[in-house]
Amino acid sequence: FSDAERKTIASLALSALPPLKADTTNRFADVPAAAALGATLFFDVGMSGDGKVSCATCHKIDRQFQDDLPRAVGVGRTNRRTMPLAGVAHDAWFFWDGRRDSLWAQALAPLENPLEQAGNRAAYAHYINARFGERYERIFGPLPDLSNVPANASPLGGDAEKAAWNAMSGAQAEDVNRVFVNIGKAIAAFERSIAPPQTRFDRFAAALDTGIQAP
Repeated sequence: FSDAERKTIASLALSALPPLKADTTNRFADVPAAAALGATLFFDVGMSGDGKVSCATCHKIDRQFQDDLPRAVGVGRTNRRTMPLAGVAHDAWFFWDGRRDSLWAQALAPLENPLEQAGNRAAYAHYINARFGERYERIFGPLPDLSNVPANASPLGGDAEKAAWNAMSGAQAEDVNRVFVNIGKAIAAFERSIAPPQTRFDRFAAALDTGIQAP
């Protein structure tokens, strides 16, 4: 290989990845307790409308956090394949069309997508309060009073969920949104920790870098 070819090969190896930049949109991105809670939520089938689907249903830990299917299957079948999550924190844009510009914002969309996890933000807020309240509060501070918040409500849901959302006060909507956003930030903190494993190409590039010629 020429020097130029060696440089090109080296530039494509994982070792060429720069250190992760600070996530200025998520002050919990590098908080271990947030990542731990995010991991719990990532693998929890309770984070879905039917209680059978989790983030890990499509993002399988033994498949580079994807599922090898041509189209992802959650509560329903989607129109796209599952994107792998290994190294996702290095990305600047998310989804196939780049419609989210932060990892935590991306993490929220499947939770309310009717074909993916098919839940709604009010239900998730109640779930966090009931199951993970103490852990949540140690990271994000006190949970709001959700006693008068409907069990199911979302500005993006079906007609009943939208009607319930529109009947809520502005303060209630803000409370639910804050909990929902923090769910996304916890999941993003976990996803930020998912590093891509070394591949055969990386070993090949490392061998070249030490002066060993490929056969």
